[in-house]
Amino acid sequence: MNLASFSKGPEGSKLPVTLALLGALCLVSVVCLYPVILATISFLAQVSLFILNGIAALLAHRGDAGIPVAIEAQSEGLVFSVHVPTHDEPPHLVIATLAALRAQKNAPPYEVIVIDNNTRDPAVWLPVEHWCRENPLFRFLHREGVVGAKAGALNIALAQSRPDATHIVTVDADYQVQPDFLTVAAAEIAARRVDFVQFPQAYRCCDAAGAGIALELSDYFDRHARAANRADAMLLTGTLSVIRKEALLQVGGWSARTATEDAELGLRLGEAGFRGAFARQIVGRGLLPLTLNALHRQRFRWASGNMRTLLLWLSGRTSGAARPRLARQVLAATQLTAWVNFALPAALALLISAVQMAAQVPAGAQGAAIAFSTLLLVMASAAIPLIVAGNGSMAHVATAVSTRIALLPTAAAATVAGMFPGVQVFRVTPKAICGARGKADPPVAMIVASVCGVGLVAAGVAMGSLPLAGGGVLLLLPLLAAGLTARALAGYASVLRMREV
Repeated sequence: MNLASFSKGPEGSKLPVTLALLGALCLVSVVCLYPVILATISFLAQVSLFILNGIAALLAHRGDAGIPVAIEAQSEGLVFSVHVPTHDEPPHLVIATLAALRAQKNAPPYEVIVIDNNTRDPAVWLPVEHWCRENPLFRFLHREGVVGAKAGALNIALAQSRPDATHIVTVDADYQVQPDFLTVAAAEIAARRVDFVQFPQAYRCCDAAGAGIALELSDYFDRHARAANRADAMLLTGTLSVIRKEALLQVGGWSARTATEDAELGLRLGEAGFRGAFARQIVGRGLLPLTLNALHRQRFRWASGNMRTLLLWLSGRTSGAARPRLARQVLAATQLTAWVNFALPAALALLISAVQMAAQVPAGAQGAAIAFSTLLLVMASAAIPLIVAGNGSMAHVATAVSTRIALLPTAAAATVAGMFPGVQVFRVTPKAICGARGKADPPVAMIVASVCGVGLVAAGVAMGSLPLAGGGVLLLLPLLAAGLTARALAGYASVLRMREV
């Protein structure tokens, strides 16, 4: 028997053929079941977010564990270094912020450092520098080639802070604080005996058009931040933050690894054993994003940055410290996932399922049903907390819900973007009132979602599939909701122009 005849024998030929058939069968199974698998994963992930939202709402409505703080609380020995980072900000806006800081009454010793990074036009930052020269408590720093955007600028200010400073205070360039801000901050730090305190973000001129949008944004503090106080799990949100300088230095300062350097720092502080708290008193007000695109840009940064922070945390690459107790981990996760959703993989699964159903693949209908359920859950997670909270009038709640829904496609794209490695770009939210007309220029994510929605509605009607048609309608809702949000923003920008804020 020669070698050729042996290789053609019955036993020798069956094994390769069997392996090839098994491989082909596995490949076909994976292709057929891919939308089912993708839809199931996105559904389970969205269920997890829904549960986290529910936990935060339950604990928030039970009342936070924060203690009432008297303004007379002892605060001897506190020295504040207030840092105001700017990049290409309207000079009159920054000067108004600095004037409010100059008007502090009965405050502990403090200084103010304005750090302008990478603003190319001297006409933008020179007026601010001139103003600071005329006020002895204020120092102005202009730096070119700063790496790390806001985090890099804050690290420069940290290195320049007065040696006897006990706490670092961050204030965004558009926030005008109340005259008792630093006094209240000192009282909160002293009475709570914590290493950092976060005050809520609030907005000016929201008594009319912008109230609904402000309500959507304040949901984070009304729900997630209040709940975090119950387990000493508060993170940071960047502005109106008060941090013990020694703690900040001990964890390595600010980091630009994510687009939300504030939340990432709060996580590292907590893992290193430093305690924080959320103080519910409003001590300053800033400006809402002035256009729909600016609002989407802000939401993309928040969702992608927090998603990246969450993944770094889960992979143990934040501080390397021992994990805190379970309640603190859960409530930290509720804050990091406040803006994310898994609508993008669900929408993709729905599209593939539509193709499969057209090709009469049995798994297509199952994948469509699961994907449709996921999109329903995304909508429920967005709308229910705002409706149940019932803060504000029905008109304001309606605007808040429409704003949340309008931002879902951008948040969905940001959620997926945050999962991929690479440098996250920090984009400043524009605050120039002139030229802000609140136009409803939909971003790419919303346009893609709307096109897919039209296609799915048509496919669902043609094939008599409720999941396909219903999923298409859900994908079209953000575009419809954007109209109400854009009108509210246009009205808000008009109010600002009339009041010359």
